[in-house]
Amino acid sequence: MVSVEETNGRDAAIEEVAARLRVRAERGRRFAELTSLRVGGAIDWVLSPENEGQAAALVYELEQRGVAWRPLGSGSNVLADDGAHHYAIVSLKELKADPVFAGDRVSVSAGYSLPRLCIDSARRGLAGIEGLNGIPGTVGGALWMNAGAYGQEIGTVVETIRVARGGRVVEIPGADVSWNYRHTSFQDGELLLGATLLLREGDPEEISARMEAAKSERMATQPHGTRSAGCFFKNAPASPVGTGKMIDDLGMKGTRRGGAVISPKHANFIVTEGDDARAADALALAEEIRERVKHEHGIELEYEVELWSSK
Repeated sequence: MVSVEETNGRDAAIEEVAARLRVRAERGRRFAELTSLRVGGAIDWVLSPENEGQAAALVYELEQRGVAWRPLGSGSNVLADDGAHHYAIVSLKELKADPVFAGDRVSVSAGYSLPRLCIDSARRGLAGIEGLNGIPGTVGGALWMNAGAYGQEIGTVVETIRVARGGRVVEIPGADVSWNYRHTSFQDGELLLGATLLLREGDPEEISARMEAAKSERMATQPHGTRSAGCFFKNAPASPVGTGKMIDDLGMKGTRRGGAVISPKHANFIVTEGDDARAADALALAEEIRERVKHEHGIELEYEVELWSSK
């Protein structure tokens, strides 16, 4: 347990750093306000840098003072538990300056909307990420988990990526990163600030048509307009069918635990409903899915959603 003296000292350090770097610092926020599932407990601090350099300086100063922090974009792939989270959230939502296009390259900050980037690129006749249109969230989140859909993954088009190191923005080759299925070699404690993507030229109308086709299929098969975090589990390599199909075949669509329910539209989506929904409801339902799949198929499902603990 952290003592009152330690808490006061940490809070004073955060206030001093935020004031000196001119970073907006907020208290009294909850994960239920900041994530797409609309559940989750209290957050001690939310710090919102406005540019990449400021963000790099901020996390360096926090680390120098021993202050724990975690980055958060739009919160579209996070399930934070209902407890009190005693660390600082570094929000990247303000890192959303307009992308810079130069030929077939685009430099974009971590807080920029991924769907909007797909549209911007398509209008310029640049292909390579149109299949990602409709995936909610920011570029930073997509880079962190190597987001992909319809045969495309963002990692395949990353030329360089900008990270925070020693209080500065450092650019590293995309080839130095391991881009795996919904997982990368980035480690906790690393802050992704932006990237330069190398796309390829194509016909704008054809790119837009592919993008709209992917979006239409997603709209027809996934529960848009609901409080979800996208696919809850990764597809299992050992299974010949997708995870959603496995869960559906178990007859679990529509199963409810408290304020959480397995979507009747797509069984790999857990959605939350009502003001009384809790993170514990969603996690209990997810664990029930995992137990059923393991019992029936002998497969250990891996979470695609990030689980954030207050402990």
